[in-house]
Amino acid sequence: MPYQEKSAIVSLVSGVIVFALYYYFIRQMYQAGTFEGPGAGAEIGKSILWLIFGGIVVNIIGHIVFSIIYAIANKEADPSIVIDERDKLIELRALRVAYYIFGAGFVAAMIALAVGQTYFLTFNILIFSFFIAGVAEVLMQLFLYRRGF
Repeated sequence: MPYQEKSAIVSLVSGVIVFALYYYFIRQMYQAGTFEGPGAGAEIGKSILWLIFGGIVVNIIGHIVFSIIYAIANKEADPSIVIDERDKLIELRALRVAYYIFGAGFVAAMIALAVGQTYFLTFNILIFSFFIAGVAEVLMQLFLYRRGF
């Protein structure tokens, strides 16, 4: 399995971990009534900022640990990670799929807002569509690498 495939799997695992933690804490806050009342918008904003910060930290730590393990497993102090034209095309195709999915989620969030749903639901539709787009992007990359394109 090439380095890019393993790196994509690390991104997938870290994304799932971050989203699962986000969902767990948001569910507890929602049940406690944190997102009701005049300060609801600020709480939604804080929770999304924590999600972004946590996602960045977990992704960086995951890739650092992966790089260390990869270097030890292959007995290379400085692994050469060559990205060729094929890797760029696979990344672009996968990114296109992610953009389509996120675009559909954005439209769904705007429809929810237009029919009078809460800001909490709207932002969570956006966050969920962003998560699904990221997962679809990684799965598409893995599919294309396995297919041999």
